[in-house]
Amino acid sequence: MEKAGIDIPCSTKNDILSTKSTSAEEQKKQSSICEGRENTKCNSNAKKRWQILKQALLQRQKSAVGSGDTVSVRRFSTFELLSTKLISTNEKEHLWLQYNCSVFPEFNVDIRHLTQQVKVDDLIGFNNTGNVCVWPSEEVLSYYCLKNKHLFRNQNVCELGGGMTCLAGVIVAVCSDASHVLLTDGNENSVTNVSTIIERNKTLFGKTEVTGRELKWNEREKFDDLSGQYDHIICADCLFFDQYRQDLVDTIDCLLKPGGTASIFAPHRGTTLQAFCDLAKVKFNVDVQLNYDATLWQKHQQMLTKGKEIYDENIHYPVFIKLTKMDAKELSIN
Repeated sequence: MEKAGIDIPCSTKNDILSTKSTSAEEQKKQSSICEGRENTKCNSNAKKRWQILKQALLQRQKSAVGSGDTVSVRRFSTFELLSTKLISTNEKEHLWLQYNCSVFPEFNVDIRHLTQQVKVDDLIGFNNTGNVCVWPSEEVLSYYCLKNKHLFRNQNVCELGGGMTCLAGVIVAVCSDASHVLLTDGNENSVTNVSTIIERNKTLFGKTEVTGRELKWNEREKFDDLSGQYDHIICADCLFFDQYRQDLVDTIDCLLKPGGTASIFAPHRGTTLQAFCDLAKVKFNVDVQLNYDATLWQKHQQMLTKGKEIYDENIHYPVFIKLTKMDAKELSIN
């Protein structure tokens, strides 16, 4: 069986890193869910993707063990930067996994994921793609935060659009000695799950205050109390919805202190990344980097040799966008 990278037991990989089915036709449909945010025609096409997801989750998934037919069409889902091991629990609708990283053997956090028994209606809502799996961009953001934990020391940090796990934000809370970490998503069920994750890992946070909160970027009046409170914002693969792109820029601007930083990871997905950067340039200094980590860059180059049917950098390789909030003088010049 093809190794999934984030080392989830065979019986559960389907639910976390990629949604598979029992036929090649269904696999192609589901591939467009866990990889295919490349569709930039936002409103109608996003709804279509979630309808496909709904159908996929309603089906019983067969075990990946021995299913050679699925390997031949399975596309990219992870850079193998993190690994996991299953934690035994009695929960039926959720799955607990301990995340580890070979580069940092002292690191581990427990994360609760959805299983296939979850009600599909719980997935329909505000930008809740992160409810289904750990996307490559979230994996890369998590790895980046782990390797650069010094960037968050004594800072107030917020993760936006963290989905069901807010994995990167949890890593910041555990490893960086941040002052406060706020984990957010626009979906109520995601935030409920994140609160459970916070409770599970609270002994690992040290003096860092960690909270979870529902935060919809287009409902500014509901988070005005957070205005100017954060030194650093982190975000993974949240640029593809056309109708929320400006809201995301405005939310980052609202939450950051003057001179604050946002670290964002997302693939190009056609013109979506550039469209976000164009909007952000009005309020931020924007730095876009392709080669920002030697280990990841090597893996990226290796994957390119496999061809676009397996790995398409346009939709799979996360670009690093660093936003620095302009001060009043810079804004007047800009």
